[in-house]
Amino acid sequence: MKIKHLSLAALCAFFAACSDSNSTSTDQHEHFEAEGWNLYWPDWKLAYSVYQGKEDKSLETLRVNANCLSEHLTVKFLDDEKKEVSAPKDDEHSLGWSIGDESILDIEACGSWGFHLKGVKEGETTLTLKVKHHDHADARTPEIRIIVDKALKAEDCPFQDDDDDDEHEHHHDHEHEHDHE
Repeated sequence: MKIKHLSLAALCAFFAACSDSNSTSTDQHEHFEAEGWNLYWPDWKLAYSVYQGKEDKSLETLRVNANCLSEHLTVKFLDDEKKEVSAPKDDEHSLGWSIGDESILDIEACGSWGFHLKGVKEGETTLTLKVKHHDHADARTPEIRIIVDKALKAEDCPFQDDDDDDEHEHHHDHEHEHDHE
């Protein structure tokens, strides 16, 4: 089990390495505006989309099995012209979330603006994603419906991290603690 966690951490480090940037904002106290959010699976297939509070109902409901992690989800933002814009690159903004029922669902942060859904037990709950800025949220999604399907043994989970490449650093990003409201 520890090996799986290490390889997952390596995968997260890989995603983080691809997206992190050292550029600094000219105004560190800037409010981040987002009119919408897109969530993508690793193959850049759209998993969830909301623009000005209106969700794309043509997309399938997000789901994960209990005792399993989903594939990596990457967060992108939409401006007032519905164009994708980069996530904030400064240290003052981070991804936050609140979960309707934490006995059903958990989140594992992965990189600066990515995460995995983690099924705890079978059921249905909601997830609200936020752009955290100091002690408040600059932007947030509506409540996203999440279905957690029946529990599977770890080896039967649909998402398996098969990356045995040990060249990536084995560290996990613990900076993104979630907040409760």
